[in-house]
Amino acid sequence: MSIFTYFTKKRREQRRKLKELKAFASGFSTLDRLEQSGLLTFDAKQRRLFIAQSLAVLMMRNAESWVNFITNVYQWLYYQQAQEAWNAHFLKEELAAVRKASVGENHQTVQLSRADIERIRLAARQQVAESDIEPPKIEPFEFFIVQDTTDAAAKLIAVGYFNPETNDMELAPWSEVEPLIKKGGDN
Repeated sequence: MSIFTYFTKKRREQRRKLKELKAFASGFSTLDRLEQSGLLTFDAKQRRLFIAQSLAVLMMRNAESWVNFITNVYQWLYYQQAQEAWNAHFLKEELAAVRKASVGENHQTVQLSRADIERIRLAARQQVAESDIEPPKIEPFEFFIVQDTTDAAAKLIAVGYFNPETNDMELAPWSEVEPLIKKGGDN
């Protein structure tokens, strides 16, 4: 293989990776805008995703587009959780480094300037290795399709479940699920 062919192949591969990265960034920014507009809401504590009916109808053109949408939402949620974990880890490391630097010899507090603090924080951040933090666990989540309304008590249209590890998804109309839940609560 000639050197020209080698570099051409490498450049083509870099362009392909950049194109994939741009597609992810574009998709994530779209999902950010949907969240800001109130069409998507995720409750991280209970692992529940609420989707506005108008958005769900748009994404349910066919089964494949719906599965792709839910998969993209999962990737977006995973990315957000990973970012939160990284930011928390960075903050912990930065604060520990600043505390250590602010305690001088004889255990007396040393006054640090803003420039010193920023330099120490940057150095601590640069020393963090990718292997220092555990990636978020892949967990299934529930999703609820909610009727578009301005009322505080929005009506449920459908409920579902998505397991990203197995790509299993279930979706059922709320009218079918509600009697089963009420019946289960009576026992």
